Amino acid sequence: MGKGTFLFSLSNLFTIQRWNNRPALLRFTEAENSFNTLFLSFVFLTINDEEKQLIENSLRWRLSRELPKIVLSDVSLQLKERIERFAPDVWNQVRTKALDDLKVMADEETVNVLVPQVLDCNPLDKLADLYISYLEAYENGKLYDYNQPLRELKEKIDRMAENVPPSEMEKYWQIAQYVWSPLVNLTSMVRWNRTHRNVRTSVSGHSFAVVTMAYLIAKLSEFEGVEEVIVKSILHDLPEAFTGDVITPTKKKVPGLDELVSNVEKEMMVEWISGCETMSALKRYIDWAVEPFSGEAGRIVRTADYLAALLECAVEIDSGNKIEIFRENFFNFKKLIKETSPIDVSQWIDEIESVIF
Repeated sequence: MGKGTFLFSLSNLFTIQRWNNRPALLRFTEAENSFNTLFLSFVFLTINDEEKQLIENSLRWRLSRELPKIVLSDVSLQLKERIERFAPDVWNQVRTKALDDLKVMADEETVNVLVPQVLDCNPLDKLADLYISYLEAYENGKLYDYNQPLRELKEKIDRMAENVPPSEMEKYWQIAQYVWSPLVNLTSMVRWNRTHRNVRTSVSGHSFAVVTMAYLIAKLSEFEGVEEVIVKSILHDLPEAFTGDVITPTKKKVPGLDELVSNVEKEMMVEWISGCETMSALKRYIDWAVEPFSGEAGRIVRTADYLAALLECAVEIDSGNKIEIFRENFFNFKKLIKETSPIDVSQWIDEIESVIF
C-alpha cells in the first residue's frame, strides 16, 4: 500500500457519475466536476487579485470534498446534500471515516498532504461549487426534469447572496456562464478518441488528475513555487477548448507547425478573455496556458501530465482492454516519467504495475 495504490484509486473519480439517478444530456463525472469547479474558483480569485494567496487553499478544500468519494461512490449527490443539510455533524463523521479508510487502503502521508484537517471554506470556492452544479443541472434540464435540484441549488445561491452586493453576485454569475462554454468543451472531449476505451476520460477529468498529482509532487519535493504549479496545471489543457486536441506527433510532422499552433492558441485565448471585460486579469496567464511545461514548475506539471496518461493506460489494461497501444504507452510514459520527474516515483509506478499485471 502506498502512493501508487492511492493514484490508482484516484481513477475511481473518472467513473463516478453525478446526477446518476436522473436521465442526462451530458454526463459529468466527479473528476470533471472537481476540475470545472476549481477552474471557476481560480477565475474568481484572479479577478480579485487573490489567486497567489488563496489558490492552494481552494485546491485543498476541493480535494477535501472530492477524495472521500473514492470510498463513498454509492452516495448520490442529492442524498449527500440532504444528509449534510439535516445533520452536518453526521456527514462530517462519514467524511472523516471515509478519509481514514482511504489512508488504510492507499497511503496516509498522501492523504494528509492533500487534505487539510481543518480548512475554512472561502465563500468564492463555495459559490463556484454551487454555480458549476447549477450549470450542470441547467444543461440537463433543457430536456429532462431537473426542477427540484435547480430549485434547491438556487435557494443555496440566494442564501449566499444575502451577504454579497447584488452587483457582485451578478458579476460572478456572468463570469460563471461565460466560463461554462469552454469547460463543457473540455468535458466533452474524449482523450485517446481514435482508440476504443472501456473507461472514457475527458480532458477536464484528465486535468483534475494532473492538478492533484502535480500538487502532490510539488509538496513532497518541497518546491517553493506551489502556486505556479497549481495554476499551470489548471491551465495546461485550456487551449484545447478552442483549438481541439492537436497531438504532439501531429505538431512535429512539419517544421514550424508546433510554433504556429502555439501562436494560434495564444490568439484564441486572447480573443476569449477579451470577450468578457471582467476577466481581463487572466491575460497575465496566457503564456502559462500556452507553455505550461516551461521552467521548474513546468517540469513538475509535465511529470504529472505523463503520470495521468500512464494512469489512463493502467485503467484500460486493468479493465481488460487488449489493445496493444495502452500497454506500449504505459511503458513509454514510465520511461518519460523517470527522465522528467524531480523526485523518484519508481515505487509509485511499480505499485500501479503490480495492480494491473
